[in-house]
Amino acid sequence: MQTHLHDAPIFDHQPHDEQPLSEAARNAMRSYLQRTEVRLSTLHRIAVAFISGAGLLLLLPVFFKDEITVLVRVFLNTILGEILTLDGGAILLHAALYLTLIFPFILSLAIPLYALYLLLKDVVHFYFTIYSPGFPSDLMTPTFALSGVGFSPDESPEAKRRILAYQYRHSSSINFAIPFSPERRKAYFDEIINGTERRILPETRTYDAVAATGALTEEIDPATVERFGAAFGLARALDRQLVEEVATSEISLVRHILYLRRLMLRYMKTLVMFIWTTLVTFIMLPFLQEERLPRFFILAAGYLLWAVLVMPVMRMPLNWIYRHLRGIPDDGQIDKQLTILEEQVQPYIRAAVVSAVVALALSILLLMPA
Repeated sequence: MQTHLHDAPIFDHQPHDEQPLSEAARNAMRSYLQRTEVRLSTLHRIAVAFISGAGLLLLLPVFFKDEITVLVRVFLNTILGEILTLDGGAILLHAALYLTLIFPFILSLAIPLYALYLLLKDVVHFYFTIYSPGFPSDLMTPTFALSGVGFSPDESPEAKRRILAYQYRHSSSINFAIPFSPERRKAYFDEIINGTERRILPETRTYDAVAATGALTEEIDPATVERFGAAFGLARALDRQLVEEVATSEISLVRHILYLRRLMLRYMKTLVMFIWTTLVTFIMLPFLQEERLPRFFILAAGYLLWAVLVMPVMRMPLNWIYRHLRGIPDDGQIDKQLTILEEQVQPYIRAAVVSAVVALALSILLLMPA
């Protein structure tokens, strides 16, 4: 006799002491799921629109084109053409000046690149995760942050049984989901099943659970059923009850908004950092290429300007949010996720200011007549 889905205990998640949900409550949850899908889609469109990298890809060629090469050439020419030809105390003075200039120069390149590194890391964190509601907490296989959505069994047990029957009785369905050769399927899915000690398999997608619903035929072998189930596990697709699906959607919205707000603000900070560093470099280059002007003084003044204003520039996107309050009234209400970049680089920026001030003083000393 054929076993029906509602006879399979694996699908019976509702505690016996709970009252069944009314049809009005179920309709409200269905409506909510539709709204969350629209909201999640909007969040991902925002990410694609602003984090496509177009702005950064335009700035990178400018940032690493001729301007940085000219600055490096200035430092090399200074070492080979000037410092090495000096003797006595003059060498020490020029060497000290060179060292105090090289630190802010390297920092002016490192901080924008570090901001870009954090931005790329945020993009990965936005789209990928190792956790998913409903799966074991020690299952940590990487997966897409948007999990798969299955038809809730409590919506219609008979409909769910027919869905499973269609999926497992048509080889084209399995081939569509896992379009790999038998060797590749074994390599891709058997290893992950064994490596996770079968935790990757949703409890409703194991061979025994699917067989209990009567959805299988004699033609399909257990290995294919479990590999198909592993595909559902990798996609984090569970046969959740309607209440569980609503709860997961709420959690998903919170997660995406948390990551997207940090990602967007990091994007703006990275963008203004590239613009500020490139602008200072553009301003210095014409003066550095004029041999009659003191190069050390120009470099020291330029990097002092960069170091003094780089923190306000980095904080500028956050200040824009509070523009109607004429500044940030309480830093304690800004969580660390939004200011971690500034906190990490602030000690180096302060050191760069001191280094540039010393370099400026030494360059003025060298300009004074002996």
